[in-house]
This record gives sequence, structure tokens and C-alpha cells, in this order.
Amino acid sequence: MVHDPRVTTLLSRLGGLYRDPARVDRDASSLLKSSLGVHLIPGIAPLVENNGDTSNCLVLQGTIAIVFRGTTYQLLVDIFLPPGYPRRPPVSYVRLAPNMYLKENHPHVGSDGMVYLPYTHEWNPRTHSLIEKIVAMSSVFSADPPVFTRSTPAPAPAPPPSPPPPPAYNAPVTNTYNPPGDYVSSSTSRQQELESERYMQEQMDLIAAQEASEKEQAVEAARRAEQDRQQQIAAQKQWEEKKTDDLRQRLNQKIRGHMVNLANETKTSVQADWQDEEKLKKSKETIESQLKQLETADAQLTAAIATIDAKTDEVKEFLEKNGESKEEEVSVDDICQPVSKLHAQMLDLSAENAALTDALYFVDRAMYMGQMDCTTHLKSVRKLAKRQFLTRALLIKINKAVSKNR
Repeated sequence: MVHDPRVTTLLSRLGGLYRDPARVDRDASSLLKSSLGVHLIPGIAPLVENNGDTSNCLVLQGTIAIVFRGTTYQLLVDIFLPPGYPRRPPVSYVRLAPNMYLKENHPHVGSDGMVYLPYTHEWNPRTHSLIEKIVAMSSVFSADPPVFTRSTPAPAPAPPPSPPPPPAYNAPVTNTYNPPGDYVSSSTSRQQELESERYMQEQMDLIAAQEASEKEQAVEAARRAEQDRQQQIAAQKQWEEKKTDDLRQRLNQKIRGHMVNLANETKTSVQADWQDEEKLKKSKETIESQLKQLETADAQLTAAIATIDAKTDEVKEFLEKNGESKEEEVSVDDICQPVSKLHAQMLDLSAENAALTDALYFVDRAMYMGQMDCTTHLKSVRKLAKRQFLTRALLIKINKAVSKNR
């Protein structure tokens, strides 16, 4: 790719304004060397941001071609490459020629001339370019031009030119020799006619050459305009086809994604339903098994109740026949009777041991509640512990003796 030396010079003047000056140079040079940017000139101009900041940046000023109702027009535009390009999209403005006005409420041009396009809104530095932006602007503005003109009153016709003054004739020079008058008059008239014819011929030749040159220039201009129009139409068609392909691919991707999501959701739902069905089957089997167990248990309980009723009837019948025997109440002390004196002694010692344990507990409790001082507590504990020790020692001795007798 051959770079435009004008762009390279301007970028060197701007210094480090752009992080990728090679990309800026490549994009601007490609546009200027294409048929779309033949009427654009690079320069440096201040760009006013929306926040009020102003920065000098590279701008492409000139005209782009639009085709409206079969006629090609040149639209004045300024295309700024802001700081941060190509991450930031280019900023475009529509400029007005004399006797031109902006359309009000235009969908893609603001009141200040700023251009708003979907292509700029969807700007991607990896897939978008300045050439495609110009094609998008030409396509949009060909369908709906952002400017219009108003007719002005025709100027007053110029006054007709005044006729040229009559030619001045010099007075005859007096000579010593005077030829005959008829000869002098005829010679002068003939010479004047020849000069007049030669002058007329030269003028006619000049007019014919000028008309031929103008005709050739008009034919060449018409040919170039037709060529530019055809290139513009081809570029516009190519851009529209690319845009259509992109939309078709996006639509296919969305449909494919929707179908994949729908398939996954359906699969998940079917699996969940299948799992629920399996759980229901297992629950049904469990309930049926439990019902069978309950029925078996009910039959067993019914049989047991019947057996109990029968036995109860038998007991009642037996009691009715033999009568109920009433026993006298027996005291607790008479229930447990030792079989020997050693056992009786062991029973008494065990009761005494338990009583001593209770006495020790209540002595500790009295001290804790403040009802007994420490000295009295120690004496009582020492006395009770000594007695309990002797009681337990005697219990152990009696227990050994009883074990030997067995």
C-alpha cells in the first residue's frame, strides 16, 4: 500500500496524537487514493468534543458523490479522525455551500451538521474502515439528501454592449507623385477586403477550435462523472450486499443460538420429567409395599386382639368361678427379709453407709449456704468420714465371709 505523502506530513506535525499512526496513515491514504475520496483533501483542524474539549486532529475536507433521482451531486463534508482512532469512530460533518440549507429533523444529520449513522454506532476497528463509511454515507444520503437549495431571483439582464467606434483613417500623405485617383481607391478597398476576410477566417477557426475543445472537455467530464457514478453505485451495491450478508449471518447465529438453547431447555425438561417419573414409580412401589405391610400388620393385630379378648374372657370366667383373693398390704421393711444374721448385719451397714453419705452432702450444703462455719464443718466431716470408713471396712469383711460360706 502506497502512503499519501500529504497524510504522512500532517501526522508528523501532529506528533504523538494517535497511538497507531500507521493505521491512520493507511486508512486515510486508502480513501484518498480511491475513487470515493478523489475530491477530499487532508488537513489539520480543531475538533470540538461533546464535553467542550478542543483538539487538533487530522481531517479530510471536500466532497463525496451522491446520486439523487438519477443525477450525481457533490456533497460538502468534513471527516475528522479524532484522538484514539481507530478505537473511536471517525466524526463527520455536512458543510453547506452558498445558497444551501440543512434539512430540519433529518434522521441522520443534526442541526450542527454532525452525521449520525448506524455504521458509526456499530464501529469496530477490526472490521470497519473509512471507505465503507463513505459508501454508507453516500448510500444513506442518496436516499434522503441532508441539504437542499432555494431558488434566488434571476439577476437583471446586462445592458447590450455599445457598438464599437468606427475605425480611424489616417490623413493621406502628400507626395510629389500623385497617381490616378481610381487606381488608388480600388487598391485600398481590395486590401481592406482581404484583411477583413482573413480576420473573419481566423475568428471562425478559433471559435471552432474552442467549441471542439469544450465539447471534448464536456464529453470527458460526462465520461468521468458516469464512471464515478458507476463506481459509486458498484461500491454502494457491494456495501449493501456485505451489510445484507452480515445481517443474514447474525440472524442465522441468533436463530441457531435460540434453537440450541431451546433444545437444551427441552432436553433438561425431559430429563427432569423422566427423573420425576422414576421417583413416582419408586414412591408408588414403596407405598404399595407399605400398604401390604400395613395390611399384614392389621391382620396380625386383629388376630392378636381376638386372642387377647379370648384370653380376657377366660380370665374373667376363671375369676368368676374361683373368686378373687384379697391379700393384705405388706410393709416395705417386711418385703426384704435377710436369710442370716450376716445378711441382716450387711443390710444395716449398707443403710448406715447411705445415711452417712447423705449426712456428708448436707454438711457441705450447710457450709455453702452459710449455716455452718468452716471449723464446725471440718470437725463434722472428719467424724462422719471416720465412721463411714469403719462401716465400709466392716461391710467388706462381712462380704468376704459370706462369699466363703457359699
